[in-house]
Amino acid sequence: MNLSDYQAHFLEFLFGGTSTPVQPNSEVYRFGVEAKAVRALEQGYPTVRALLGPADFEGLALDYFRMIRKQSGDWGDFGWGFSSWIISHRISDRVPYLSDVARLDNHVAGVERSQYEEVSVASFNAIGEDLASCSLILNKGIQFFRSMYPVVSIWEAHKSETPKDTLSFAQAKRMIAKGLGQNALVYRAGWKGMAEVITERDVLLLEAVRNQRSIAEVFGEDVLKDSNFTYWLQDMIAKGVIVGAKTIH
Repeated sequence: MNLSDYQAHFLEFLFGGTSTPVQPNSEVYRFGVEAKAVRALEQGYPTVRALLGPADFEGLALDYFRMIRKQSGDWGDFGWGFSSWIISHRISDRVPYLSDVARLDNHVAGVERSQYEEVSVASFNAIGEDLASCSLILNKGIQFFRSMYPVVSIWEAHKSETPKDTLSFAQAKRMIAKGLGQNALVYRAGWKGMAEVITERDVLLLEAVRNQRSIAEVFGEDVLKDSNFTYWLQDMIAKGVIVGAKTIH
């Protein structure tokens, strides 16, 4: 067997394509790599693991590892497509909301690793009388998305060692029964990733801000007189979701 054939056979064995080892110690190496893959996914998707339990999660993780394979030398990058891949896995028939929960886990982990932008207080001086000429700046590190399922409540419940005893679990159960979902906002408090439910109106507002539409377009010409807007903006600034303002015309 030449070197090329040896490498091809070893990789096939490593990723479960064959059960025939190349060398007597090949199984030890494969088990070690598989264990690293499972640990990497456990760190990135703790809610998914809590939902499934250790055994089922390990099986799912190994299915992903063998299908996708590790593409880089950094285990921190492994699992970036896990939430999308789950949709096509048979487990989604049993746990249909698992992909969205994985997506939330991934966003929380991503926010914790991201270069979170600091709020520029001085930049808010750009907000003048002409609200059509300025816009708010959305933190590039935050994430938000819509889900058909109560993903935030599920995520909250499974931070507890006894999820079924939490109010979040009861809420999620009721919402699933009624076919209701949640919109999730993912941001950072200190270095910790946070997730909370936001309204559809907030999603539309944040989408408009992300698209750099003017304050007048998004909120209206008289918005500065609206106390609700003031409270909303203060809350978003406190969470680092809105980090500044700028002139656009």
